[in-house]
Amino acid sequence: MLGWLPGSILRSIFESGIFLMISIGLTLTLSVIKLPNFAHAEFLTIGAYTSLVISQVLPNNLVVIILASFLTAAILALAVHNTVFKPLINRKSSAYILVLASFAAAQFIRYSVFVAGSLGGVLSAHPLITVTPIVYIAGQALTNIYLATLIVALSSTILLSLFFKYTLIGKCMRAVSSNTTLAQLSGIRIGYIVSVMWILAGGLGGVGGALLSPYVTVTPALGFNLLLEIFAVVIFGGLTSFVGTIIGSLIMGFAENTFMDFLNIYFGVPYTYTQLIPFSLIIIVLLVKPTGFGVSYSANKALRRFFKGN
Repeated sequence: MLGWLPGSILRSIFESGIFLMISIGLTLTLSVIKLPNFAHAEFLTIGAYTSLVISQVLPNNLVVIILASFLTAAILALAVHNTVFKPLINRKSSAYILVLASFAAAQFIRYSVFVAGSLGGVLSAHPLITVTPIVYIAGQALTNIYLATLIVALSSTILLSLFFKYTLIGKCMRAVSSNTTLAQLSGIRIGYIVSVMWILAGGLGGVGGALLSPYVTVTPALGFNLLLEIFAVVIFGGLTSFVGTIIGSLIMGFAENTFMDFLNIYFGVPYTYTQLIPFSLIIIVLLVKPTGFGVSYSANKALRRFFKGN
């Protein structure tokens, strides 16, 4: 009667790892510069397309694919910062302008990928990465990609948290987050610190796209289709908490898989309603527990602080 459960749980854990990988970069962005960057999902798309291209030359070389995806998405993130956000911030543009700019940047990247994909004949494709079962658990295969996703996601989050807390650059990031003016007066190179943040945020999103790519059809809309889930995860975590992002990823992964399987099997709820879950979770968290499940300040407070210009 519960034969579906082990496979569903394994799938939920895998998707939780993917959600963690594609969301942790946005958590970092919100932690340091408090920008709800809607272009973040496009870093995921770029990572997936990098995986697609590299796998044509080096099929199944997962290490090279992950490193290349990180590098490509990191370069894109840094370019977006230098060409879009940095000039606007230097002009002291309002928070609303920055959010609109992130929407515009996302659209520009998405349609640029669409054009490039059309010209290159890879508008919709699968990377040459073989999904290999390692062991079977209750009939469900634990694959090499499942295992790599969990290892990379957890290690990246732990290392990022330690980096943010204990390294000099991480402490400078926290100082910039707390008070940009005071940090600058203290001699911290704001531009350098923010650039490092963009490299890490974009690169991690790109790795998430690379790990997801073997299981989906890579298209220019890949990241955009996951944008709502990404924001739901970070809102669950309190927007700026790495531990909270882990919790939010687990909740999202199990809600969209095990919970939906339960509703479908026992109540006949169609899987098309899965897209309602992130909407519902965002509303519930903001109304009932705006602090999220992380250790940071509340999501409502963070958003209010951003739109008031700190």
